Amino acid sequence: MKCRSLLIAFLAIALAMTLAACSGGNNGGNNEGEKSTTTNAPSNSTGTNDKTAATTATEEPDAESKVKFTVSYMDGLWDTAIPAPQGPAVTAINEKFDIDFKPQFFFMQEYPDKLAVTMASGDLPDMIGQEGPDANFVKWAKQGAFLPLNDMIKKYPTLSQIPQDIWDSVSVEGKVYAIPRWFPKKYGKRPVIRKDWLDNLGLKMPTNYEELKNVLVAFTKQDPDMNGKNDTLGMGISSVGTGLLYGAAMSVGWDSGAWYYKNDKGQLIPGIITSQHKDEIQFLADLYKEGALSKDWAVAKQSDVRNDFFTGKYGMYFEQPYDFNQKRFTALRELQPTANLAVIPPFAQEDGQSGYVASGKGFYQMIMLSGHLKDHPEKADRILGMLDYMSTFVPWEQRTANHADFDWQNGGLGKGYEIKDGIPVDIPDAQDVRPRSYLIGRYWAPNEEAVQPQNAFTDPLAKQFVQDAVETLKAVKFYKNPVDYITSAVADEKGSELDQAFTDHVTRMIVGDENMDKWDTAVNEYLDNGGQEIIDDVNEIITEKNVTPGWE
Repeated sequence: MKCRSLLIAFLAIALAMTLAACSGGNNGGNNEGEKSTTTNAPSNSTGTNDKTAATTATEEPDAESKVKFTVSYMDGLWDTAIPAPQGPAVTAINEKFDIDFKPQFFFMQEYPDKLAVTMASGDLPDMIGQEGPDANFVKWAKQGAFLPLNDMIKKYPTLSQIPQDIWDSVSVEGKVYAIPRWFPKKYGKRPVIRKDWLDNLGLKMPTNYEELKNVLVAFTKQDPDMNGKNDTLGMGISSVGTGLLYGAAMSVGWDSGAWYYKNDKGQLIPGIITSQHKDEIQFLADLYKEGALSKDWAVAKQSDVRNDFFTGKYGMYFEQPYDFNQKRFTALRELQPTANLAVIPPFAQEDGQSGYVASGKGFYQMIMLSGHLKDHPEKADRILGMLDYMSTFVPWEQRTANHADFDWQNGGLGKGYEIKDGIPVDIPDAQDVRPRSYLIGRYWAPNEEAVQPQNAFTDPLAKQFVQDAVETLKAVKFYKNPVDYITSAVADEKGSELDQAFTDHVTRMIVGDENMDKWDTAVNEYLDNGGQEIIDDVNEIITEKNVTPGWE
């Protein structure tokens, strides 16, 4: 897509932060999509016929598409390496689409600020990336910053097949303003534990918070990596101002972003103000007191915490079995050859249910077209044809050098990727060679089973983790979070500020600067300052839209 926050604004794309720290890029094995049959697309291949793809990928464009456009683009990335603004892939994109491509990427943690400055300036690039449809997206769309796409997307094979409920998620007042990137509901950020550390200490997989606390304290104090040093901690978390990454929601009932429980009026309420979330914060406060959390977690960068996990510092973190950079797993395996990672199955809730929140509605990240393109329809059409092409799904068995489109998108065999054990794998540090590093990097899959994420990795540790995670998640239920299917103007206006204020309370509670008995005070402050208005509005819209929350 596509990092999850305990207190993330609940109407932003689910796990928008959860998913966030997710993109890594391995060989296009996790890239799902389709291409256009218009003359703007470089090929008419549907990804099912290698010979056709190889032929049509070289067809000459018509006269209109020979007009060369300069196409500017800005976006944020979660990966550790930013593609260069110029290089072989940019040259290839220019030649294939007959454009002068001007990409500019930023690390995702700094991107929201960069985006806000750009939007305020009014000098917008042609393509603008964003994690999800948050309050700013709605505001900017209403201000006319983005191009409405309703009529244009109908002509593109892949885009026209995207489910309507997803288009609704990137629409404002009935107008579509973004091209979403596919992302699986099952394979978002999930709690991951060092299984080898459990084995080293003779501990079992935890099934409740008390067991988990004992495990994480043991990871801190009992030398789980058996190196004779006091150099490990139980769990890695960080803060992003409006919430925590990633907290410890071990089932939907404890998830701060889930609208699962109801108040005494029968209204669904946000997880951040529930007593179950209070229990989770108490759990984190207990860990902090035991020294099982880093003392500087509140100011730590998410990327640093993730790197620390993959260098053997933490015993628990959140990772996804899809679309990640397997170099991190390789580094951990080389450092600690016995490393073994496992997804923790969800804990049973007080109502007897267990499961995780589905990762949004099936997409993470999106690209908007600047509103100034209303005066340049041919240019907008060229861009949409390019995005449609880059999203075309290529079945796993066809992801070879014989598939002209797949080979081109991934920089060419031996340059951008190689084949290992029959699987296409990215060549390390070759992101500047792969066109898909610059454009939509995930195909639109026909279904989640078609993704086969275990096929995307060759590193033994990465493959083991993904295979085990896929197997574990087969038995897990996923909750359809109702707020992922609506837009509330009240929440857009008030949500971020309320989340920030609540995060301040939670942070102080975890580090011991505020007593947990102040929880009700924090909740009442949230409700009195606009939270109840949000609850009223969200429940009214859920009823109007006939949105039914539940398990999938």
